[in-house]
Amino acid sequence: MTTPAVKGDKLAAEVLKFFEEHRLVAVIRTSSAEDAEEMIQAAIRGGFHLFEVSMQTPQALKLLETFGKKDSLLLGAGTVTDGEMAQRAINAGAKFLATHYTDRDVISVAKNNDSVVIAGAATPTEAFNAYQLGADLIKIYPAGFLGGPLYFKALKGPLPFLKLAADGNVEADHLMDYLKYCQVVCLTSALFEPALVRSNKWAEITDRAKQLTQKLESLKVPK
Repeated sequence: MTTPAVKGDKLAAEVLKFFEEHRLVAVIRTSSAEDAEEMIQAAIRGGFHLFEVSMQTPQALKLLETFGKKDSLLLGAGTVTDGEMAQRAINAGAKFLATHYTDRDVISVAKNNDSVVIAGAATPTEAFNAYQLGADLIKIYPAGFLGGPLYFKALKGPLPFLKLAADGNVEADHLMDYLKYCQVVCLTSALFEPALVRSNKWAEITDRAKQLTQKLESLKVPK
């Protein structure tokens, strides 16, 4: 599937289809703009198509603009904290917005721009509130510390209509279990181990990316 490029009210639907197809999001969060670009390139070589660039990363808007234009990639802005930041990210080319908590203004900006929004939550009440406010996906954060895949299973029991994303201390060994209950899994240190980034071992990060995308491919049963 190519990167969504349509304008108007069909864009959000196309972005969500892209999420459904690729499901694994490489989260770019670093203090170095140069490292951020290398991280993206390494993950691309490993088969990743979805990227969330933290707005705390230097040159985040430039990264969104540059890589957002590339075929077969879809980039969004992460760690979005208010409506103004959300609008700047969308103007730079972000196709989705992600927060660590639910912010009414961020959701409003996303909806006014036909953009997808992933709102953060931890408890069932917070998750349902995000859903009521119009979030497309609910990011359960920090997933690993809240109980991992079993917590997602527990949430889906009484709230089966929620479309969930996992983020925060997600371990690669638990990826397949997360994918049973989540539409999307966001990967930070499981993909970009800090020691590998610090030592510029981009080939090893590419190998990690390949291992993760291969796990995802193993779930796809031919129709």
